[in-house]
Amino acid sequence: MRQRGNVFVFARDGAARDLIAALRTFQWAVTVFDSLALLHDGLQMQVASALVLVGVWPDVAERAAALRREAPAAALVWQACGATPRERIAALNAGVDACAGGGMEALEWDALLRNLCRRGRRAGSSWRIDLQVRALAGPGGQFLPLTEAECVFFVRLLNAPGHRMRRDELRSKGVSSVREGSRRVDVMVSRLRTKAHRLGIEFPVLAVRGWGYMLLPDGR
Repeated sequence: MRQRGNVFVFARDGAARDLIAALRTFQWAVTVFDSLALLHDGLQMQVASALVLVGVWPDVAERAAALRREAPAAALVWQACGATPRERIAALNAGVDACAGGGMEALEWDALLRNLCRRGRRAGSSWRIDLQVRALAGPGGQFLPLTEAECVFFVRLLNAPGHRMRRDELRSKGVSSVREGSRRVDVMVSRLRTKAHRLGIEFPVLAVRGWGYMLLPDGR
């Protein structure tokens, strides 16, 4: 059976063991993170269809807002067992798509994620990253080989199709200088554009003057 999508789950101390097993039963590819820092790192390396946060902590709204900025196209669900109405409202206002209770059955989780992901795909991109061969694959059979840095660049854009991203958000982690990092991003995009042109591929990235870059939602 074909995988439904990639789900990143943030949970501590095995709190989501049953949920993770249930999602895998329904053919979701689940990656579990026990820290939000690791989850953010994961979003630099792989496109996520959905993010699920499990547990209650004081700054959940701020954390949710940061994840929404980083992956605006992904479904974002908070399993908020024991959260107060005020906490749930704050999370929803921060970008959470749905707050789930602790008693949700596997079928309900599957339906919730499928419907949220379906909405996200309407504004998504038809391009995808083939991690096995490290290449950008297009809807018309286009195939653009990528370096490791180029792959990370496209993963970040694919997590936010149709959303402009600043150059400093796209720079490599090892570059501390914003100015130098932004310059390197521009050089990389120029090389990618040349590579795509050489292969007869219409480059699906739009430069946003004075800001950065965005991936065209329809990949064209």
